[in-house]
Amino acid sequence: MAACGASATAAVAAPKPTPSAPAPASPSVSASAPAAKSDPAAVESYWTADRLASAVPLDAGKGAPIASPRPGTNQLAPPGPVGTAPKGTPKGVYGDGIPALGTFFFNDKATGATYCSASIVRSAHRNLVLTAGHCAKHAADKGIFIPQFRKGKAVKDQPFGGYPVQKAFLYANYEANSMRADSDLDFAFLRVGPEYKRKKQVEDVTGAGLRLRNTPRLANQVTVHGYPHLSGNGQRAISCTVPTERLAGFRQMLMRCSGFYGGVSGGPWITGYNAKTRTGDVVGNVGGYYGGGPPRSSGHDDWVSYSPVYGQEIQDLYRSAVADRAPGKAPLRGLYEGRLPGGAGTWKYATHVVAADLDGNGRDDLLVIWKDGEATLYPGDGRGGFGTPRTLAQPKSFWKNARSVTAGDFTGDGRPDLMVLWAKDEKKDVTTGKVSVYSDISAARLSGTKEYVVQKAGSGWKYATAITAGAFNSAKANDVVVRWKDGDVTLHSGVTGSGTGRERTLVKKDAAWKDAVSLTTGQLSGKGTDLLVRRANGTLEAFSGITASSGGLGKGTVLQPGHPSYTRNSAMAAGNFTGSGRRDDLLVRWVEGETSLYEDTTPQRIGTWKTMVSP
Repeated sequence: MAACGASATAAVAAPKPTPSAPAPASPSVSASAPAAKSDPAAVESYWTADRLASAVPLDAGKGAPIASPRPGTNQLAPPGPVGTAPKGTPKGVYGDGIPALGTFFFNDKATGATYCSASIVRSAHRNLVLTAGHCAKHAADKGIFIPQFRKGKAVKDQPFGGYPVQKAFLYANYEANSMRADSDLDFAFLRVGPEYKRKKQVEDVTGAGLRLRNTPRLANQVTVHGYPHLSGNGQRAISCTVPTERLAGFRQMLMRCSGFYGGVSGGPWITGYNAKTRTGDVVGNVGGYYGGGPPRSSGHDDWVSYSPVYGQEIQDLYRSAVADRAPGKAPLRGLYEGRLPGGAGTWKYATHVVAADLDGNGRDDLLVIWKDGEATLYPGDGRGGFGTPRTLAQPKSFWKNARSVTAGDFTGDGRPDLMVLWAKDEKKDVTTGKVSVYSDISAARLSGTKEYVVQKAGSGWKYATAITAGAFNSAKANDVVVRWKDGDVTLHSGVTGSGTGRERTLVKKDAAWKDAVSLTTGQLSGKGTDLLVRRANGTLEAFSGITASSGGLGKGTVLQPGHPSYTRNSAMAAGNFTGSGRRDDLLVRWVEGETSLYEDTTPQRIGTWKTMVSP
C-alpha cells in the first residue's frame, strides 16, 4: 500500500483525479529499464542475510500528502480514530506464502536496501515477474527477486534461491504515485535471469506461475498476497480472501483487509488458486491511486488496498515484455460506466435480459423482465449505450411467472417474437410445462400481443430449465436450444407459432450440463450462430458449428474461467449493441446487480469489458 510505505490514510474511496494533484518525486527511468550490468554472482553476494533483513518498503518514512475531502463530504476518513479499521473488517493471515509469491529487492539511493512484493507469471521464456509500476521504476540497481522469501537467510539459502532483475517493463506515461489517471497503469513486469546456483529460470525451479487474466468485473472474490513490513511478524507473507469493490474516479478496484502494511505493493490479487499445480489467475496487484492505497498519514492504517483493472493495457505490456520490446505509452481510458440507469440494488432484480431490435431501427435494444413482473425496454443507441427506458408491462404482471425468455423470428415475418417457458401457472403456483410464442413484440407493447401456445400446460416441457433461440439451420432465428433438468441438451429446428419444431439431441444426460445456469446465442465469428453457456461455477463457454445434422455440441472454448463470484445465478444476452453488424456484444447481469458489457466477443476470447451498472 501507499507506495510500499508504512501506512496510508483511512480513506475508503479516492477523490476524482485532477491534473494539479501533488506527486512525490521519483527517479526518472525509461519505460523499459535494464538492470545494472553486474553478474548474478555479484548480485547474490550483495544481498547478504543481514542486508535482506534490514530492507525497508519503498518510500518508508517519507512524508506524503493527506487526501483532501471529496466534493460534497466533510471528510474522507470514516468516524473513529485514524487508522482504526471498521468493526468486522477481515484480518490477513500470516504464513509462508506460496511459491509464485516473493519479494523484489533493490538498492534505492535514498533508503538503501528496499523491497516490494511480486509474483511469477507464466510466460514463454519462464522468466517474468509481475509487480507494481512504482516499484519497477527502481529496478535498475542490484534488483533481485526471491520467491517465498525467508527473513534471516542469505539468497543461497532461500527455498528457491534468487533471480537477478535484467530488465523492467512499464509504460512511459506512468508516473509513480501521481494520484492522477496514470495511476491506472501501476503495474509492471520484470525479466529475471537464471538462478545463480541452479542456472535455471524461475518458473522451472519453483514449478509455479500465475496465469495473467483480464479483470473480469469490479466485484470479484480474490486472495491478496504480499510481504508487509511489520515489527514482530518476521516479515512473513500475508494473505486475505475478500470481495473487491469499485474505486470511485479511477479504473481501479479496492479491497478491505487489515494487516496490509507497507511492503505489499506489487502483491498479486489471485482467483482460482490450485496449491497442487501452484497456479491460479492473477487479475490485479496492489497498486494504483497512491501506490496501492490512499495517501499515507501517521495513522498506520493497513486495511484499504487498491489495484488497477487489468485489460488491454496490461496484456499489451505483457506481450512487450515477452518480446523484449519497449512498450511506449498507453491510452488512459478511465472506467467506462453508468450507461444504464439505476444502481446495482435495482438491477439484481433483473430476472431476464433479452436482446432484440424492438423499435425497428436496425440496432439491438435491451428488454428486461424484472422479478416482480415489470418489463422495461432500453433502446440501444448503437454505440454500446441505451436511451430513455420505456415500461412495457407494469409490476405484478403475469411476466413474473416466466422461467426463461428468448427472442427469435418464429412467425416468419422478419420481426422479433418472444418464446417463453413458464415456471408457474397464472393462477396456480405449480410448474406447468406451458410454452408460448408472442408475435411482433415492439417498442410500444409487450402485453396484448398475440399469444400462440406451442406446448400446453402439463407437457414434458415442465422439465425444461432454459431456452435460447438462434439461426442454427437457416438465416431465420427460429431454432431453439433447450437445457433440460436431467442434463439433456436438445435443438428444436423450425419453431413456429404452432409447434416447437423438430427435436435433435445434442447432449445426452450429462451431469455437467445440469449446472448450465444461463444460455444465450450470438454471432461471434460471423459464421453461423454460437451458443454461450454460463456454468454454475462461473465458467463461460462458447460452442460453434451447431446444426440440425451435427453430431452434438463438441468441445466448447472457455471464454471466462470459473470464479467464486460467479457461482450463483446470473442473466446474460448477446446482441449487436455497438453497431458492429454482429451479435457479438455480451451483456451480463451479475447476481448482486453489477452489469457488464463485453464488446466484440469472439469464439476464442471474451470481449472488452465495460461497466454498465457499478456494484
